[in-house]
Amino acid sequence: MPTTWMNEVECNGNEDYLWECMFPGWNISSYTKDTVKEITCSDTIQLELESLPVFRCAGTLKYKTISMEKVKETGYFCNTNWDKKHADLVCEHLKCGQSKRLPAAGTYSQRMKDEKNPVIFKAIQCSSVEYQKHIWQCITKASGPCKEPVSVICSDHPHFHLQGGSNACSGQLEVDDDEGVWKPVCQSQYKLNKSSHDLCLHMRCGTSHSQEPMVCDSSKNISLDCPDKVSLSLLKDDRSQNVGHCFGSVYFNHSGTLEAVCSTSWDEKDGRVVCRELGCGEVVSVSSQPQEGGKHDLVDCKGSEASLWHCLAKHYENTTSCKKASVICSGSVKVRLSDGPGRCAGRVEIQHEGVWKSVRASNWNNENSKVICNQMICGDASTHTDSFIEGTSQVMNNEVTCTSDSKSISNCIKPTNKQPQQGKNKMLTCQEHAVVFLMGNCSGKVGIEQARKSYWLSGSNATFDRQTATVVCQQMDCGDATSFNFESTSGTTDLWKYSYNCLERKKSLFDCERSERLSNHSIASVICSGSKRVSLKVNATDTGNCWGKVDVCLNGACGGVCEDAWTEQESIMLCKDLKCGSAIYPLSYLKKSQSASDNITISSVHSTQQTTSMSQCNMVKNVDQSYCKDKPVYVVCSGSVKAKLMYHGERCSGNVEMFYQGNWRPVCKTALENQDVQNTICREQACGHGVKPLSFFGPSSENAGAVVSGLTCNANSNSSAECTVTVTNTNIQQCALGGLQCSEWRRMMLKLGNGACEGYVFVYSGAGSQAVSSDGWTETESKVLCKDLGCGAYINHTAKEKADDHGLLWGKKYSCRGETNSIWDCEVNNRPSQNQSIYLQCQDNRTASLGDPGNCSGQVMLNNLSVCYDNWDDSHSKIACQEQQCSNSISLEKNNKGSQVDAHFVSCSGTESNLGQCKTTRGTCSSGLVSVSCAGCVKFNLTQKCGGTIQILYRGTWESVCLPNVFSREGELLCQELECDNPVSLQRDQIEQSEEEKQGQKIPEMSLQCSSENKKLQHCLIKKKECKKPSVIYCGGYQVKQLIAPIPINLYVGLSLGLLSLVVVVALCLFLRRRFVTRLKLRFSMRKESAFESGDYEDVEPNESKLFGPMEMRDLNRHEHVTYEVEEDQQESYDDVVSMITPAETREEIAEVHERPKPKGLAIHDDEDYLEPDG
Repeated sequence: MPTTWMNEVECNGNEDYLWECMFPGWNISSYTKDTVKEITCSDTIQLELESLPVFRCAGTLKYKTISMEKVKETGYFCNTNWDKKHADLVCEHLKCGQSKRLPAAGTYSQRMKDEKNPVIFKAIQCSSVEYQKHIWQCITKASGPCKEPVSVICSDHPHFHLQGGSNACSGQLEVDDDEGVWKPVCQSQYKLNKSSHDLCLHMRCGTSHSQEPMVCDSSKNISLDCPDKVSLSLLKDDRSQNVGHCFGSVYFNHSGTLEAVCSTSWDEKDGRVVCRELGCGEVVSVSSQPQEGGKHDLVDCKGSEASLWHCLAKHYENTTSCKKASVICSGSVKVRLSDGPGRCAGRVEIQHEGVWKSVRASNWNNENSKVICNQMICGDASTHTDSFIEGTSQVMNNEVTCTSDSKSISNCIKPTNKQPQQGKNKMLTCQEHAVVFLMGNCSGKVGIEQARKSYWLSGSNATFDRQTATVVCQQMDCGDATSFNFESTSGTTDLWKYSYNCLERKKSLFDCERSERLSNHSIASVICSGSKRVSLKVNATDTGNCWGKVDVCLNGACGGVCEDAWTEQESIMLCKDLKCGSAIYPLSYLKKSQSASDNITISSVHSTQQTTSMSQCNMVKNVDQSYCKDKPVYVVCSGSVKAKLMYHGERCSGNVEMFYQGNWRPVCKTALENQDVQNTICREQACGHGVKPLSFFGPSSENAGAVVSGLTCNANSNSSAECTVTVTNTNIQQCALGGLQCSEWRRMMLKLGNGACEGYVFVYSGAGSQAVSSDGWTETESKVLCKDLGCGAYINHTAKEKADDHGLLWGKKYSCRGETNSIWDCEVNNRPSQNQSIYLQCQDNRTASLGDPGNCSGQVMLNNLSVCYDNWDDSHSKIACQEQQCSNSISLEKNNKGSQVDAHFVSCSGTESNLGQCKTTRGTCSSGLVSVSCAGCVKFNLTQKCGGTIQILYRGTWESVCLPNVFSREGELLCQELECDNPVSLQRDQIEQSEEEKQGQKIPEMSLQCSSENKKLQHCLIKKKECKKPSVIYCGGYQVKQLIAPIPINLYVGLSLGLLSLVVVVALCLFLRRRFVTRLKLRFSMRKESAFESGDYEDVEPNESKLFGPMEMRDLNRHEHVTYEVEEDQQESYDDVVSMITPAETREEIAEVHERPKPKGLAIHDDEDYLEPDG
């Protein structure tokens, strides 16, 4: 008995669902009858599958509600909550079997929004579909928004395609047996009952005129040629046809109209059908391309279809906007090894999307190399890889990762969103890679190298002829074969396994017809018409050097080599070939020059184990000569390293510079301290041995750049090319540049004449000074020397008796021929035969001066140009002062430090009498300019006569000076200089300070320090801060301060006590007087008031006058009947006085008050009640 879930149900008719009615509960009320309730509704539901063309068992699921035989409502089922069980229910209801496939939502739907009435969608939700008999029973009232209706394909819907025809709409008719196996329709279980019209329409290939059903004949298959012509095309973005047809955007050519395929559900399975249909191998990748109109979307292939046209898809009547489907098939993916000496070695390049692309070496694995070598039939990958140029090809941004199962490089390409990494491209050499070589320069025995092992090519009349010999010569870039021969193997067994017969000209011997080597054991040899030459050149005309750009000449055509693939070993070989010593590597400090005329003809150079010279190498031509134009390879050999001394008028002495990596570079002084280094450089210059390192002379940059910071030479080295050189980037604070003086040092100077540019010609050397003989000396030598000395043009020269009667003449002659850099280029080792000296007069006069000549001080000038502080010392200052007849120098100062100033650089050796004879050069000075002060104009002074602060006048101003001990020789000389007696010792109270001494002075910079030989104080001045304050001295003759006798102390005490007593007495008197006046005022006021009221008043007692002293009384009497003129603001005080002096009698005194003038000589005190005469 089945379970009864609901019983005793009571509804009011407004419920949406039956379970909303009242009932006892689920499985509560039992029901034992054999029958159940049945309900018949007024409407009926009709289902159908809608499609175009019309299929009975495939399409969009549509419903109709029919009431009273009229269609009441039409709508569709929404694709949400839909699965195979729901589709099975539909297919069973429609008697179409079971559900065979669930196509993408909307596959069969047309543009429903074009309908006049809104589309109704029904949503379903069944908890147990297996208990339902009709899909309508799963309808839920809560229908939400729905974008697409559900589509259903039932098992009774046949899937046809046409196989083997000229296009997708012609060929043998086949049907899918639902297991992905296609069979001719007559060999399948499908019972054919359709006409050709229906079949072509079924496959969207147009309509045929025949309406008769087709019948299978077991003896033959059915073929159709439908009216429409459909083919598949892969096109570029501009819709142009791709070469090879194996990659691009997918289009159908539908009877001459291109229709794009959209990529909404595009996947690898769909791409596989495309690649197979086009014969393009396997699918490599599928993707979407930019937006464009398409007519086919939601493509869903099983993967076994004969054409993409027969895959399930949504087909629009009109073009819709979508992203295009794109595919890359393995047939479009190729691989090659470029820019190598053979097809099995070079830079890895993969043709992808029609473009050859290089691949980065990073993340490359060995499996990738194996796959490529096997695919190219080049054996396995070699562990040794040559170097090749980077090339200009685009870098591949797809990931390339092969496994042991990969058969082709196309199986290894994976899409990625990553950008290509920076770095080198992958280079690869396979084991089957082989090269031809000749043992000489375009001649000799013919060899073949493979896998780093050398073999000889077998030669005989049957296997090596002129045509084959010519191919060998051309492969080696040696022209044509002029002769060929065979040589005995001399018992060797290293013969190449093949012989070659070149019936026509080939690019390579390995392209010729080959055969197994015969038993003949002779070796082929050839002499070619061309030649190879490899050299180094700095520019187009400067060749034959030991440094420069590599220049390769093949049969007279010359060009450079790209630096991409050049190796250190090749540099070593070339330097050896050129007999230029060893190669300097790496070229970190070489400044490479680039020229628009640079022609890079060689991309890479390849040697073999037998190669002994660059001319034997295989040269790979640079096909794209625009590439590497800015990267020619340079080689620097040790033979190019050389040193020189920058003489500045001297011979065998000067700044050291070394030519290293293409540039002359200064040398740090520390690198020249070793004696072996000094000797090597001096011997290289034919200057004897090293004497001492020198400080750098002349202008130098703050940032020295790349300098020679280290040198190591052997004791017997004769050239700096044999030394080890260290170069670093530094500045002059870290590396003080230096020079060198050799034993053969010498310089010329004009002496015993008028200034630096007129006089006898002397040579100064390590042996002393010697006059130059007039033997062979002409105007030509005179002009050269005037120029060397910076003395301008030549005026005259004469031969005179020896300038030095006590010395021998210089033992060399001078003869200038052609252009010379200096007089030293004219030196001849022949001893002179004449015993006369040369007196030479040049046009200019190298004159020195001081900025303040009147005070023998100031900025040093040479020919009105400042002198730089570099190399300047006290010896130079002495020459400058002596030249100005200012005695010795006493101080040296530096001005304008840090400024960039045009100035002379001066270096004197100590033999000069004026600055113009010193070694000079001109340039930018940043260390400061020279100022000197000389002793000739120095004056001494004391701030008082014969005493006070010591002062000196130099540099144009009076300054204090330091004298540590005044009772010294210096003090005596100072007092004598000022015409005073010797220094004396005084008490502090004997000294009268001047105003200047009271104000104080700054710490003195100069000190007095005399030796026992000094007789003049001016020569005792030295620049030295020894005192913290100016020195003071008092000599005999100083006017001592006059002293006043002291007052006795008892007098001070007596006067003080007397004065104090007087102050006390005066204060007491003032107090008593004030008190008396106050009492009088009070009494007078009381008497006046009572007199007017009663006429009674008190007489003044005669003895009241006793209250006043005699002096006071006299004053009162003296002022009776006097009219007082006082200022108004003192009225009250004077009224008091008047009332005080009025007697008891009726006598009346009149006081007149005026504002001005004030009585002469009368002082009025505000805080006192009396008048006091002024003064």
